[in-house]
Amino acid sequence: MEASDILRRIRRLEFRTRRAVNEFAPGAYLSLFRGRGVEFADIREFQTGDDARIVDWRATARLGRPVVKRFVEERELTLMLLVDGSASARCGQTRERLLELVAVFAFSALRNHDRVGAMLFTSEPERIVAPGQGRHHAHRLLRELVTHEPAGQGTDLGTALETAHRAARRGTVFVLLSDFLDPAFDSALRRVSLRHDLVAVRVHASRPHRPPAGLWISLADAETGQTALLSTDLQAAALDRGNALDRRLRAAGAEVLAMDDTDDPVPLLARFLGQRRHARGGRR
Repeated sequence: MEASDILRRIRRLEFRTRRAVNEFAPGAYLSLFRGRGVEFADIREFQTGDDARIVDWRATARLGRPVVKRFVEERELTLMLLVDGSASARCGQTRERLLELVAVFAFSALRNHDRVGAMLFTSEPERIVAPGQGRHHAHRLLRELVTHEPAGQGTDLGTALETAHRAARRGTVFVLLSDFLDPAFDSALRRVSLRHDLVAVRVHASRPHRPPAGLWISLADAETGQTALLSTDLQAAALDRGNALDRRLRAAGAEVLAMDDTDDPVPLLARFLGQRRHARGGRR
């Protein structure tokens, strides 16, 4: 792909996602996550009603009067996008939809002065862009993902999660974008969700051409090349499989957004964020 074609594609992604970025920022985008972390600022005098857990006992002993630790909200958030580049995730419009979602998150992070990084993975991590800030970094991240031609065909979500988890600092927000055609990712997903906020965006291929019911057809797996004889009564089975996947993801600690590769992601993401805001407001 020529450099000019790459630049045009990135600018097209930025233009198409501008509406979503404006819709997210600032409140809706921030509500996607459990809240930024806190960091120690200084100490102050103990006041009636203060929680005993924030008393700084060393400083209290040194100063001879009760003092507590004062914390401030961290201004910087780190967002890590894990993007499935397997053969099945490149079918139909799935790859384009994944790139569009990456652009939404990257430019949202840019607008909110947060750090964003990405990993493109198949059966192993293939391209990693370390978290950074700024428009130039967001363009570089998209350029890396747009130009990289994956070498692998399969999907190993566990390896991708473990690799990103080892390199991430505490409180990193992980957004996992995949079709989740991997039988064994539950334990890795659970370990990551214990320390980090985790959102699973499941993009599945649409089926615009439905064969007549009651037939048997031979289908090839895009990742393994293996063929199988399947009934054309696939719609109900696909729906059941998707619902089962979403239950597995939620059981492992992820929040789930499922979408068709022909869906406009903007209203779906906006509705998803609204539901999270409502749920968290109720918990508070």
